[in-house]
Amino acid sequence: MNIRVLGCHGGELPRFRTTSFLINRSIVLDAGAITGVLDLQEQIRIQHIILTHAHADHSRDLMFLADNVIGAGGDGFTIYSISPVLKDIKRYLFNWHIWPDLTELPTKKEPIIKMKAIGNKHTAQISGVKVTLCMVNHTVPTAGVIIDDDNSSVVFSGDTAPTDSLWEMARKKKNLKAMFIECSYPNGKKALASLSKHLTPRLLGQEVKKIRKDIKIYVYHIKPQFYKQVVKELKQEHLQNMKIVRLNEVIKI
Repeated sequence: MNIRVLGCHGGELPRFRTTSFLINRSIVLDAGAITGVLDLQEQIRIQHIILTHAHADHSRDLMFLADNVIGAGGDGFTIYSISPVLKDIKRYLFNWHIWPDLTELPTKKEPIIKMKAIGNKHTAQISGVKVTLCMVNHTVPTAGVIIDDDNSSVVFSGDTAPTDSLWEMARKKKNLKAMFIECSYPNGKKALASLSKHLTPRLLGQEVKKIRKDIKIYVYHIKPQFYKQVVKELKQEHLQNMKIVRLNEVIKI
């Protein structure tokens, strides 16, 4: 499984891009940084987009990607998530006010965007991999994601405060190789992290204990304004196999 990091931060400043991972060329997990990174041909190759939730830093490039693809005569793509997320995307983005409803264009029978719900704790086959969604603990309906290509599986936390069900499901995966886990705020911002339902380095240290010790830990979604402090505090947790995710790197699982 090849995972290309298009964006991996919890906000945007120069040299910081919001969350988006390209998996095996045709699947994207979250849409925070697609069109400003991939060229047009790479965008046209995208067939599947898995959304953890509807917040703008995870969904905003859906609009621009669809516009680019329809203009280039591409076949379009399918968005997968839990039902509440798809309803929010339809209601707040593709509503003819914020953006044209590209779930109805160029025709309702053959739109450039299709949507497919995956139930909580359910699995779907998508382009040769198994994708399982499990709701986590965030301010809006949000799903963590487990992606399994039979040889290996990877779990993505999505945006979350401390949670349990996702890790319980991940522990059952005998081929689990890595976890991608968010860490948005420094320890000194624990109240803000609690209010917005995100993790701090100390909370992350507690979460990773819920997974086997040999699993690689990839940390993402750090807020740019707190980046140096969060990285410093993560190192103080002395976590085995931990790595901070970097823009543009390709991670092979």
